[in-house]
Amino acid sequence: MMVYRGEGENSIDVSHWLSKIDHNTCSLDLRNQLLSDGLGEAIVRSLPATLVVLELGGNNFSSMTLSALAVLLRHNTSLQHISLDSNPVNSGNKGIESVNMLAESLGENKVLRTLSLKRCGISLQGCSALSKALQRNTTLVGLDIECNNCAESDALSIKEQLSHNSKQYCDELAVEANAREVERNESLLKLQEQENIKKEKNAVQWLADEKAKREESRRVEIERQQLKERKDHAYKQRMEQINMMEEERKAATKKKGKKAR
Repeated sequence: MMVYRGEGENSIDVSHWLSKIDHNTCSLDLRNQLLSDGLGEAIVRSLPATLVVLELGGNNFSSMTLSALAVLLRHNTSLQHISLDSNPVNSGNKGIESVNMLAESLGENKVLRTLSLKRCGISLQGCSALSKALQRNTTLVGLDIECNNCAESDALSIKEQLSHNSKQYCDELAVEANAREVERNESLLKLQEQENIKKEKNAVQWLADEKAKREESRRVEIERQQLKERKDHAYKQRMEQINMMEEERKAATKKKGKKAR
């Protein structure tokens, strides 16, 4: 059970709502649940550090939830999309203060890509704060403030800064894509070099094996020839011995014949 402990002795069980996190997409969708502001604050303060998408539209979230989000965005390194559409985030003085806190956090955050605040009752002051925050933010490429009380000059400033950020983001993606392509080509080249080395080693080994075979064949042939020569020599010696013995026998027989006469 996940329990958030707020000020004093108050505690709120947020396990049911956190169980709705889709771990495949790292997203949490709590749209149109009519959740209270206190529960919204507890949920935001209990979010896992790996969450990427947060959908909170259509609830009763106000200053407490927005302030918790502002604190979260100062140090969070994973959230890329947040939607607070149709929440009364700007109600009362605390609402204005919480919008200002969110604006300050946006000026510091380097991860969030899109933020939707449609129909949140944001005042002229709040829109102005968001516009000024975007001048210090280089990563946000989408900020939807439709159906809020926003001055035309602030809306234009926000549009221009988002356009600048979008272009920069596209450039960053292009650089990353080029870097990946270079890395891929280098990997392919390395694999090709390894394959060539392997082929060269195989070729050298094949030549060495062939040379060894030829030398072995030559050695066997030499031994066979030497064996033949030894056999021939032995045969010649044997024949010479036989001929000599035959000559000696003939000489002995002739000698005996003379004595008999």
